[in-house]
Amino acid sequence: MNFAVPLLAFAYSAVVLFWLAHALRKLYAPMRAAVTAFAISVAVHAVTLLSLDGEYRLVALLFWGVPHMLLLPLLLFRAKRAQKG
Repeated sequence: MNFAVPLLAFAYSAVVLFWLAHALRKLYAPMRAAVTAFAISVAVHAVTLLSLDGEYRLVALLFWGVPHMLLLPLLLFRAKRAQKG
């Protein structure tokens, strides 16, 4: 049960980032789509963090921030690979 919440956060972040980057590839080059997807996600989650009480901000930041940072290199790698091919 202790692994369920971090795994859910990681899966949620992966779905959000990769789906958004995929959707933006119709408008932008793959690398720009990946960076824009990450920026949109950070902006939306920052607004969410600002609406929370101070004691919950760190937990919320850990819930989305850490998985996003772990997924960013993979997202950029996939975008770089998509640009080449």
